Amino acid sequence: MSSPEVRRTVWLLRGAALVFGVLGLSIALWLADKAVRYPHILARQGSAEAPLWIPMLMFVLVCMGASIFLFLRAAARVARGEDLYARRHRRHPSERLASERNSAASTS
Repeated sequence: MSSPEVRRTVWLLRGAALVFGVLGLSIALWLADKAVRYPHILARQGSAEAPLWIPMLMFVLVCMGASIFLFLRAAARVARGEDLYARRHRRHPSERLASERNSAASTS
């Protein structure tokens, strides 16, 4: 981490991971509380019944874990000096022209 911009970006990405963790855990605790208070609530489709709370809780936890993982991985990549937008697929037309000019100038 050399420049202040890189440090700030890493700090923001780690902060986003923390925010997702806090929000995800608070939602998970809320769902757990509702599961204890209202265990009789079931999801029904046709004649089939299934527990409602456990799948909802698992969905929240998996999404929270995936989001935290992605933010922390992005922070680690930025800390190593990688430009996360360097090889994106959809570039702005002006960026495409500039990269074509650079590649043409380097080959001649």
